[in-house]
Amino acid sequence: MVMQETRPREEIADILLTDPENIFVPGLSFRKDDDEPEFELICCELPSRPNVKRSEPLSHLEWNSHIDIDGRITNVDGLKEKIFKGGVCPAIRNEVWKFLLGYFDYNSTSKERTELRKKKLDDYFRMKLQWKSLSQDQESSFSTFRDYKSLVEKDTDRTDRTYPFYQGDDNPNISVLYDVLMTYCMFNFDLGYVQGMSDLLAVILVVMENEVDAFWCFVGLMERVKHNFDLDQEGMKNQLKKLSTLLHFSDNQLFTYLGG
Repeated sequence: MVMQETRPREEIADILLTDPENIFVPGLSFRKDDDEPEFELICCELPSRPNVKRSEPLSHLEWNSHIDIDGRITNVDGLKEKIFKGGVCPAIRNEVWKFLLGYFDYNSTSKERTELRKKKLDDYFRMKLQWKSLSQDQESSFSTFRDYKSLVEKDTDRTDRTYPFYQGDDNPNISVLYDVLMTYCMFNFDLGYVQGMSDLLAVILVVMENEVDAFWCFVGLMERVKHNFDLDQEGMKNQLKKLSTLLHFSDNQLFTYLGG
Protein backbone atom coordinates (compact mmCIF):
# COMPACT_ATOMS: atom_id res chain seq x y z
CA MET A 1 0.00 0.00 0.00
CA VAL A 2 1.36 3.43 -0.97
CA MET A 3 1.14 5.99 1.81
CA GLN A 4 -0.32 9.36 0.88
CA GLU A 5 2.13 12.14 1.72
CA THR A 6 0.51 14.48 4.25
CA ARG A 7 3.26 17.06 4.63
CA PRO A 8 3.31 20.18 2.41
CA ARG A 9 5.55 19.84 -0.65
CA GLU A 10 7.83 22.68 0.46
CA GLU A 11 8.62 20.86 3.73
CA ILE A 12 9.92 17.71 2.03
CA ALA A 13 13.55 17.28 0.98
CA ASP A 14 13.91 17.04 -2.81
CA ILE A 15 15.87 13.83 -2.46
CA LEU A 16 12.82 12.12 -0.95
CA LEU A 17 10.64 13.05 -3.93
CA THR A 18 13.05 11.94 -6.63
CA ASP A 19 13.31 8.58 -8.33
CA PRO A 20 16.36 6.90 -6.73
CA GLU A 21 17.83 6.25 -10.19
CA ASN A 22 17.73 9.96 -11.04
CA ILE A 23 19.00 11.43 -7.77
CA PHE A 24 21.78 14.00 -8.19
CA VAL A 25 23.92 14.39 -5.12
CA PRO A 26 26.39 17.32 -5.00
CA GLY A 27 29.88 16.11 -4.17
CA LEU A 28 29.22 12.54 -5.33
CA SER A 29 32.05 11.09 -7.42
CA PHE A 30 33.42 7.74 -8.58
CA ARG A 31 37.06 6.67 -8.82
CA LYS A 32 39.00 3.49 -9.43
CA ASP A 33 40.14 1.48 -6.47
CA ASP A 34 43.98 1.24 -6.65
CA ASP A 35 43.98 -2.13 -4.91
CA GLU A 36 41.12 -3.58 -6.92
CA PRO A 37 40.95 -1.79 -10.33
CA GLU A 38 37.87 -3.71 -11.38
CA PHE A 39 35.85 -1.89 -8.71
CA GLU A 40 34.87 1.75 -8.41
CA LEU A 41 34.80 3.64 -5.12
CA ILE A 42 31.79 5.84 -4.48
CA CYS A 43 32.90 9.03 -2.74
CA CYS A 44 30.60 11.66 -1.32
CA GLU A 45 32.00 14.89 0.07
CA LEU A 46 29.29 16.99 1.62
CA PRO A 47 29.74 20.74 2.03
CA SER A 48 30.59 22.01 5.50
CA ARG A 49 27.65 22.35 7.81
CA PRO A 50 26.28 25.86 8.21
CA ASN A 51 26.58 27.44 11.62
CA VAL A 52 22.96 27.48 12.71
CA LYS A 53 21.99 29.27 15.91
CA ARG A 54 18.63 28.94 17.61
CA SER A 55 16.66 32.17 17.58
CA GLU A 56 14.75 33.69 20.45
CA PRO A 57 11.28 32.17 20.95
CA LEU A 58 8.20 33.92 19.63
CA SER A 59 7.29 36.59 22.17
CA HIS A 60 3.88 37.89 23.19
CA LEU A 61 4.59 41.18 21.43
CA GLU A 62 5.62 39.44 18.19
CA TRP A 63 2.56 37.19 18.32
CA ASN A 64 0.24 40.18 18.71
CA SER A 65 1.89 41.84 15.71
CA HIS A 66 0.61 38.97 13.56
CA ILE A 67 -3.04 39.48 14.61
CA ASP A 68 -5.13 41.95 12.60
CA ILE A 69 -8.05 44.01 13.85
CA ASP A 70 -10.53 41.15 13.27
CA GLY A 71 -8.33 38.54 14.94
CA ARG A 72 -7.00 36.89 11.77
CA ILE A 73 -3.39 35.74 11.77
CA THR A 74 -1.24 37.53 9.19
CA ASN A 75 2.05 36.54 7.53
CA VAL A 76 1.55 32.91 8.51
CA ASP A 77 4.65 31.69 6.65
CA GLY A 78 6.85 34.22 8.45
CA LEU A 79 5.26 33.26 11.76
CA LYS A 80 5.91 29.55 11.20
CA GLU A 81 9.51 30.24 10.22
CA LYS A 82 10.02 32.24 13.41
CA ILE A 83 8.56 29.40 15.48
CA PHE A 84 10.59 26.80 13.61
CA LYS A 85 13.82 28.62 14.43
CA GLY A 86 13.08 29.57 18.03
CA GLY A 87 9.93 27.97 19.34
CA VAL A 88 7.20 29.72 21.30
CA CYS A 89 7.41 31.56 24.60
CA PRO A 90 5.75 29.33 27.27
CA ALA A 91 3.35 32.08 28.29
CA ILE A 92 1.58 32.10 24.90
CA ARG A 93 1.82 28.42 23.92
CA ASN A 94 -1.74 27.90 25.12
CA GLU A 95 -2.94 30.29 22.41
CA VAL A 96 -0.44 29.67 19.61
CA TRP A 97 -0.63 25.86 19.70
CA LYS A 98 -4.35 25.99 18.91
CA PHE A 99 -3.40 27.34 15.48
CA LEU A 100 -0.32 25.18 14.97
CA LEU A 101 -2.30 22.01 15.74
CA GLY A 102 -5.23 22.90 13.51
CA TYR A 103 -7.85 23.60 16.18
CA PHE A 104 -8.25 27.16 14.89
CA ASP A 105 -7.83 28.33 11.31
CA TYR A 106 -5.30 31.10 10.77
CA ASN A 107 -7.82 33.01 8.64
CA SER A 108 -10.62 32.85 11.22
CA THR A 109 -11.77 35.94 13.10
CA SER A 110 -11.95 36.22 16.88
CA LYS A 111 -15.75 36.05 16.66
CA GLU A 112 -15.66 32.94 14.48
CA ARG A 113 -13.31 31.21 16.90
CA THR A 114 -15.58 31.99 19.84
CA GLU A 115 -18.53 30.45 17.99
CA LEU A 116 -16.45 27.47 16.89
CA ARG A 117 -15.30 26.77 20.43
CA LYS A 118 -18.90 26.71 21.67
CA LYS A 119 -19.74 24.12 19.01
CA LYS A 120 -16.61 22.09 19.76
CA LEU A 121 -17.49 22.16 23.45
CA ASP A 122 -20.90 20.63 22.72
CA ASP A 123 -19.44 18.10 20.30
CA TYR A 124 -16.87 16.95 22.82
CA PHE A 125 -19.25 16.37 25.71
CA ARG A 126 -21.75 14.63 23.43
CA MET A 127 -19.04 12.13 22.40
CA LYS A 128 -17.87 11.78 25.98
CA LEU A 129 -21.41 10.97 27.09
CA GLN A 130 -21.61 8.22 24.47
CA TRP A 131 -18.96 6.07 26.11
CA LYS A 132 -19.72 7.18 29.66
CA SER A 133 -23.31 6.00 29.34
CA LEU A 134 -22.51 2.46 28.18
CA SER A 135 -23.84 -0.12 30.60
CA GLN A 136 -21.83 -3.12 31.77
CA ASP A 137 -24.01 -5.35 29.63
CA GLN A 138 -23.25 -3.23 26.58
CA GLU A 139 -19.52 -3.28 27.31
CA SER A 140 -19.56 -7.05 27.70
CA SER A 141 -20.77 -7.33 24.09
CA PHE A 142 -18.40 -4.68 22.75
CA SER A 143 -14.97 -6.32 22.67
CA THR A 144 -13.21 -3.58 20.66
CA PHE A 145 -14.32 -0.94 23.14
CA ARG A 146 -13.13 -3.08 26.05
CA ASP A 147 -9.73 -3.50 24.38
CA TYR A 148 -9.37 0.26 23.86
CA LYS A 149 -10.44 0.95 27.44
CA SER A 150 -7.91 -1.52 28.83
CA LEU A 151 -5.06 -0.02 26.80
CA VAL A 152 -5.97 3.54 27.82
CA GLU A 153 -6.12 2.57 31.50
CA LYS A 154 -2.69 0.95 31.35
CA ASP A 155 -1.04 3.84 29.49
CA THR A 156 -2.52 6.64 31.60
CA ASP A 157 -1.41 4.81 34.74
CA ARG A 158 2.14 4.88 33.33
CA THR A 159 2.12 8.67 32.88
CA ASP A 160 5.32 10.29 34.19
CA ARG A 161 4.42 11.19 37.78
CA THR A 162 7.68 13.07 38.33
CA TYR A 163 6.23 15.98 36.38
CA PRO A 164 4.30 18.28 38.78
CA PHE A 165 1.18 18.39 36.59
CA TYR A 166 0.73 14.63 36.99
CA GLN A 167 2.18 14.00 40.46
CA GLY A 168 0.25 12.02 43.05
CA ASP A 169 -1.72 8.79 43.02
CA ASP A 170 -5.11 10.53 42.87
CA ASN A 171 -4.16 13.36 40.53
CA PRO A 172 -7.33 14.56 38.70
CA ASN A 173 -5.25 15.38 35.60
CA ILE A 174 -4.72 11.65 35.05
CA SER A 175 -8.49 11.24 34.96
CA VAL A 176 -8.77 14.04 32.40
CA LEU A 177 -6.07 12.36 30.32
CA TYR A 178 -8.06 9.14 30.45
CA ASP A 179 -11.34 10.83 29.53
CA VAL A 180 -9.84 12.63 26.53
CA LEU A 181 -8.30 9.45 25.15
CA MET A 182 -11.53 7.48 25.60
CA THR A 183 -13.47 10.25 23.89
CA TYR A 184 -11.01 10.17 21.01
CA CYS A 185 -11.89 6.49 20.59
CA MET A 186 -15.48 7.56 19.98
CA PHE A 187 -14.35 10.31 17.62
CA ASN A 188 -12.17 7.98 15.54
CA PHE A 189 -13.27 4.47 16.37
CA ASP A 190 -11.47 2.91 13.38
CA LEU A 191 -8.12 4.01 14.80
CA GLY A 192 -9.20 3.99 18.44
CA TYR A 193 -6.28 3.92 20.85
CA VAL A 194 -2.75 2.76 20.14
CA GLN A 195 0.07 2.70 22.67
CA GLY A 196 2.01 5.96 22.61
CA MET A 197 -0.91 8.31 22.02
CA SER A 198 -1.05 9.04 25.75
CA ASP A 199 2.47 10.47 25.68
CA LEU A 200 1.48 12.92 22.92
CA LEU A 201 -1.68 14.03 24.68
CA ALA A 202 0.09 14.40 28.04
CA VAL A 203 2.18 17.29 26.69
CA ILE A 204 -0.79 19.00 25.04
CA LEU A 205 -2.86 18.80 28.23
CA VAL A 206 -0.06 20.41 30.25
CA VAL A 207 -0.03 23.35 27.83
CA MET A 208 -3.80 23.70 27.37
CA GLU A 209 -4.85 23.01 30.97
CA ASN A 210 -8.34 22.47 29.58
CA GLU A 211 -10.00 19.18 28.68
CA VAL A 212 -11.89 20.33 25.58
CA ASP A 213 -9.07 22.41 24.11
CA ALA A 214 -6.62 19.57 24.70
CA PHE A 215 -8.94 17.14 22.92
CA TRP A 216 -9.32 19.20 19.75
CA CYS A 217 -5.62 20.02 19.61
CA PHE A 218 -4.93 16.30 19.98
CA VAL A 219 -7.37 15.59 17.13
CA GLY A 220 -5.43 18.02 14.94
CA LEU A 221 -2.11 16.43 15.85
CA MET A 222 -3.41 12.92 15.21
CA GLU A 223 -4.64 13.97 11.78
CA ARG A 224 -0.99 14.62 10.92
CA VAL A 225 0.60 11.59 12.55
CA LYS A 226 -2.20 9.00 12.51
CA HIS A 227 -0.38 6.85 9.95
CA ASN A 228 2.30 6.25 12.59
CA PHE A 229 -0.32 4.31 14.54
CA ASP A 230 -1.75 2.17 11.74
CA LEU A 231 -1.93 -1.51 12.59
CA ASP A 232 0.19 -2.46 9.55
CA GLN A 233 2.83 0.12 10.64
CA GLU A 234 3.03 1.31 7.04
CA GLY A 235 3.42 4.93 8.17
CA MET A 236 6.41 4.10 10.36
CA LYS A 237 7.95 1.98 7.64
CA ASN A 238 7.58 4.84 5.16
CA GLN A 239 9.32 7.28 7.51
CA LEU A 240 12.12 4.83 8.27
CA LYS A 241 12.62 4.34 4.53
CA LYS A 242 13.00 8.10 4.07
CA LEU A 243 15.39 8.25 7.02
CA SER A 244 17.43 5.47 5.42
CA THR A 245 17.62 7.43 2.14
CA LEU A 246 18.81 10.59 3.90
CA LEU A 247 21.35 8.69 6.00
CA HIS A 248 22.65 6.85 2.93
CA PHE A 249 23.73 10.12 1.32
CA SER A 250 24.60 12.16 4.40
CA ASP A 251 26.60 9.57 6.37
CA ASN A 252 27.26 6.51 4.23
CA GLN A 253 29.69 5.07 6.78
CA LEU A 254 27.02 5.01 9.49
CA PHE A 255 24.48 3.75 6.94
CA THR A 256 26.74 0.83 6.05
CA TYR A 257 27.51 0.11 9.71
CA LEU A 258 23.79 -0.12 10.47
CA GLY A 259 23.37 -2.65 7.71
CA GLY A 260 22.11 -0.28 4.99
